[in-house]
Amino acid sequence: MSNDLILAQIKNLRRGQHKRPCPSCQGTRKTNRKDRPLSVKVDADGVQYHCHHCGENGYSLSAAPRQQYYEPVRFQEAIVVSKASNSKSKVSATSFLEDRGIARQVMDDHAILGDWVFAGERKPAIGFPYRDNQGQVVSIKWRSANGTKQFSQQGVCEDFFNIENYQNGNDLLICEGELDALSWMTAGLPDNITVVSIPNGAPPKVKDGKIDPADDQKFRYIYRSKDVLDKAPRIMLNTDNDGPGDALRTEILRRIGRSRVWTISLDENKDASEALEKSGPEYLLGCLELAAPVPEVGLHNASVFDSQYVDLYENGQAKGASTGITSLDKLIQIPTGMLTVVTGFPSSGKSDLVDQICMNLAKSHNWKTVYCSFEKPPELHMAQLAQKFIGKPFFDGPTSKMTTEERDYASNWLNEHFLFMDYRRDGPSEISKILEIASSAVMRMGCRVLVIDPYNYLDVGSNMRETDAISQMLTQVQLWAKEHDAHVFFIAHPTKISPDRRSERKVIVTGHDIAGSAAWFAKADIGLSAWRHPRDEEPPEAHVWKVRWSWLGRNGSCPLTFDKPTGRWGDYSYEDDYDWDF
Repeated sequence: MSNDLILAQIKNLRRGQHKRPCPSCQGTRKTNRKDRPLSVKVDADGVQYHCHHCGENGYSLSAAPRQQYYEPVRFQEAIVVSKASNSKSKVSATSFLEDRGIARQVMDDHAILGDWVFAGERKPAIGFPYRDNQGQVVSIKWRSANGTKQFSQQGVCEDFFNIENYQNGNDLLICEGELDALSWMTAGLPDNITVVSIPNGAPPKVKDGKIDPADDQKFRYIYRSKDVLDKAPRIMLNTDNDGPGDALRTEILRRIGRSRVWTISLDENKDASEALEKSGPEYLLGCLELAAPVPEVGLHNASVFDSQYVDLYENGQAKGASTGITSLDKLIQIPTGMLTVVTGFPSSGKSDLVDQICMNLAKSHNWKTVYCSFEKPPELHMAQLAQKFIGKPFFDGPTSKMTTEERDYASNWLNEHFLFMDYRRDGPSEISKILEIASSAVMRMGCRVLVIDPYNYLDVGSNMRETDAISQMLTQVQLWAKEHDAHVFFIAHPTKISPDRRSERKVIVTGHDIAGSAAWFAKADIGLSAWRHPRDEEPPEAHVWKVRWSWLGRNGSCPLTFDKPTGRWGDYSYEDDYDWDF
């Protein structure tokens, strides 16, 4: 009945995050009756809600069609390219490109000049044909050529424009639009460089210089072209000179790595099309010669970091993401590009707590996680995550388990937010292999979190002392996190401690208690321990024993709740900070 009351209250809310009074507990409260403890998330999948006071939670399936992040590769029928139905439209389209300096031969080879229907009205237009490996046109992106800026598509443009012309051994020049690609072709690129354009432009939503994770699906073309990207000796980036262009460059770097990437600056010009129109082909080729490698390791003049320096002054340090647990948020935030070392006594719930944080990051921030979990088969791991997501047990027990509809709903949601390495199928045991696979997860799905659980299954080699091998391994992990702007949770068991010490409430293990090396403490950006009383006589706790940077939190501890039937972790108490004075 309470669920019906909640759904009746929230059914007309718009997409987004909301705070509302909870009809389930509002009438029973003697104080703070104007509180809004009900958190509501509305998206294309439906409505999710949770009351931070009474614990009421649930969801409602939406009638809206679901959109998978990574659709299966589909065959596209070839499109028959027809001649212009209006010769005047062809003249207008030709003039449009000529005014921007595009060479006639480039037009003939890479553009369709004629007319197309935009919003029910036929107008002069330029079509950019997308071809498969056999040269067949499978989709066309149309742009109006009458002074307006309208776009339309035939078919689905899901690969780089002009990628079919890549030759093995060539460098790859990636720009932001098809017209920019034609501009570079007009400039007369060397034979060892192939220019391509991304198919969908830079996503307009930029926050803290980053692409909104909701736009991760727009980058499928990168993973689809993985073979070409792996072959190219150099990858040259020429994104637009604006906020979305900067964020696009950052996101591409995060997905493909920095080691082979060079960037091209066009000074004050917005893009290659504007540079060609204003300054001609020689200017573009001069900018190409001045392309610089993305800074990686080594000495650099201070001027290299001027933009980051000014941004730091104007905007301060970027904050991390919420853990989704209010009391834990008062201690730490989850930043990208850093490493959290997690430890605790056996069966203390350290892996389960990390799962809860990753679940919360997915729900609240749309962050995606790739797991390397040696102690959990993926199907069992999915079941445990599904319990947290739905709020009902997956297996038979004293309380009723989730329905098949709820099971499948959870599965679809997990498919969009989690990837799993399966160690049973010749899975990785070397850290280099794990990071290689994780890099593919970043490229494929935009993953922002890597979980390695636990350390003792890894093969660190026998050519050096364990303490040195662990230090070297953690350095690799840190560098990977920075390169891909991702957060790594690395779970490690402590050295053996007597059962008597386990029962002592104040004995909390830290990075110093992890076997093998003091590097577990030294290399961690954040250190986190989970503690549970062996007989559940006291509430479980999270202990933060290291925070490298003050703006990300502080050392301390907080009590938590743990629901055994669902595996959910949460706040031990709800703190009401609402001002009730009228």
